[in-house]
Amino acid sequence: MSFKIIDAHMHVGPAAGRMVPDQSIEQLVHVMDKLGIEKGISANVYDLAGKERYEEGLAMDAKAYELSGGRIFSFSGFGTLHPEEGVASIRAHKDDPRVVGIKLHPAGGRSRADDEKYRPVWEVAKEVDKPIMSHTWAVSTYNPNQTYATADLFEKWVREYPEVTFVFGHCGGRYHGVKDAIAIGKKYKNAYFDITGDIFMNGFVEELVENIGADRIVYGSDYTMIEQRPMMGAVLGANISTLDKEKILYHTANRIYFKKED
Repeated sequence: MSFKIIDAHMHVGPAAGRMVPDQSIEQLVHVMDKLGIEKGISANVYDLAGKERYEEGLAMDAKAYELSGGRIFSFSGFGTLHPEEGVASIRAHKDDPRVVGIKLHPAGGRSRADDEKYRPVWEVAKEVDKPIMSHTWAVSTYNPNQTYATADLFEKWVREYPEVTFVFGHCGGRYHGVKDAIAIGKKYKNAYFDITGDIFMNGFVEELVENIGADRIVYGSDYTMIEQRPMMGAVLGANISTLDKEKILYHTANRIYFKKED
């Protein structure tokens, strides 16, 4: 049994303390070929910690696109320290085929996801017709900054902007975050879920499929934070239909990020 696969949440760019020792594009492409990953979408490391170096990060991802033979695509970053620059960058890349979505990271930027400072990114996402994917996570004792990005904080925007496809990166993180995200997903059809990261809970994928449906779930790895196999294995080993696995691994991401139906 083989599947086409899109890794819809990865991080290209050098960073210390990651699981992947060789962070070169050549090695990434080698692993993608080995695992059958057709293409990936990168949120550059410059978008993660409030550094607001949008164009520099996108230039790095443009190099990754070139070196990968057109297989590594990009998210535009947005943070609240310099929102004007973020909006300008998103508009500048509106018609760039390499840039397929917008990435938020409220925990990294230490700015609550429901803060009005984020309204410009929702407005521009509607304007340029690009999905928003955001880091989401549960309240954490070891990382207090996660309180800025809990799933419930996004309901305001998902409700007010039904035209914008929103993706819960990491599905809300841990148990209670996942439950909160699912509750929002049941109310709003523009809410999607990526199963990126170290979400190692028995029945996690089955719970999402039962409550949300595989046509709103996408696979992602969180490379180079971790590597590609853990969450891929969670999908392949889940007690769901082959069609649902195909949707999660490929078709849903292909539809929302690349506007293609297969």
